[in-house]
Amino acid sequence: MALRASFTDEIKAELANVQPARPCCQEAELTALAEALVGRSDSASVMLRIPRNAVARKVVHLAKVAGGRVETVRKGATEKRPSYRLRLTLPGGRGSDDTCCARAILRGAFLARGLMGNPADAYHLELALPESGGALVSAAATRAGIPLKRTTRRRRTVYYLKGAEPISRLLGLMGANRAVMRFENDRILRDMRSQANRRANGETANLDKRLRAALQQREAIRRLKARDARLQTLAPALREIAELRWAHPRAGLKELAELAQVSKSAAANRLRRLVVQANRNGLIA
Repeated sequence: MALRASFTDEIKAELANVQPARPCCQEAELTALAEALVGRSDSASVMLRIPRNAVARKVVHLAKVAGGRVETVRKGATEKRPSYRLRLTLPGGRGSDDTCCARAILRGAFLARGLMGNPADAYHLELALPESGGALVSAAATRAGIPLKRTTRRRRTVYYLKGAEPISRLLGLMGANRAVMRFENDRILRDMRSQANRRANGETANLDKRLRAALQQREAIRRLKARDARLQTLAPALREIAELRWAHPRAGLKELAELAQVSKSAAANRLRRLVVQANRNGLIA
C-alpha cells in the first residue's frame, strides 16, 4: 500500500519532542530506536543512519540522559532532506517491564521505522523492522494491549495495524496527541463522505428501480393501446392510472397517487394489476 509521508512526518516531529522523564523509559526508547534501525546487536556500540534532524537530536539527548554516549555525528551530503550517521554507545539498561516503558519502546520504534497512511484515504500504520529487531516491539505491544499484526516483506518483519480505533489508541499511547486530533478529524470527514456516497448510491439505485418500473408499465400500456386505443375494456380505475402513467412517464409513484387522488399503495396496486392484465392477454413477451 502506498503511504503518504506528510502525516508520518507530522507524527514523528511531535514524538521527537516527547521526552520520557523516567530513566527506565529513556533507556527503553533509545534501545528500541536503535534496534528498529539496525536490529538486535551483541555490541553496545552501533552505527545509526537517521533521516530526520529532530530524531537525531532526540537520540543525542536520550544517550546523554540515559547513560549512553554519541561518539560521532556526520551529516549526509543531501541538503534538501539530510540524513545523519551517529556512532552510538547504548546505555547498560534496556528499560523495565512496566507499561510506561512499553509506551517508550513503541514510540522509539515508530520514530525509527514507522509509517502512517493518510487517514483521509485508509487506516494503516506499520513498523518495518529488521528481522532481529522485532522482539522488543512485539513484547511492548502485548503489554500495552495494542493488537499488532505481523507479516514479512523483503527480509523485514512488518508489524502493522488497520482500523481507526487501534491506530488512534496507539498514537495516544505514544504521546502524539496533536496527531490524534488530526486523525480523528480526518476520520469524521471520511465517515461523512462515505455516508454521503452511500446515500447517493441508494438514491441512484432507487431512481433506476423507479425508471425500470415506469418503462415496464409504459410498455404494458402501449401494447394494450395497440389493441384498444382508448382502453375501454379496462376497469375505470385501471384506465385512469394507465392514462396518468402514459401522460407522465417520469412521475414517481407518489406523484401519480396524488394525481389520481388515491394512496400510494392503491396506485401501486393498480399499476401492478395493469401489467398483470397485459401479461395475461399475451401482450407482453
